[in-house]
Amino acid sequence: MTCEELTNLIKNNMPEKAIVAVDEIIARGNAPAWAYLLRSEAFLATGKLGRALSDLHMAMDVEPDVQTEQRIKALQSVIEFRNLDMLNP
Repeated sequence: MTCEELTNLIKNNMPEKAIVAVDEIIARGNAPAWAYLLRSEAFLATGKLGRALSDLHMAMDVEPDVQTEQRIKALQSVIEFRNLDMLNP
């Protein structure tokens, strides 16, 4: 699948299909940063914040980028807020 097709899956509320398709791309080896970024978006859509954060870090390892770094910081803030909220109902 192309990057555009995967993006459309996420936009059309089919993140699970996008995750499976990106898993195949990553399994081939030498996956581009956009694959990890798209899978991160799909994980966000399914509420899997930890996995989304992990993929953002993988994207940074493949291709360091200021926007990805900002996404990491934003998602870390969300995760920290949610975890504090869970501990202090």
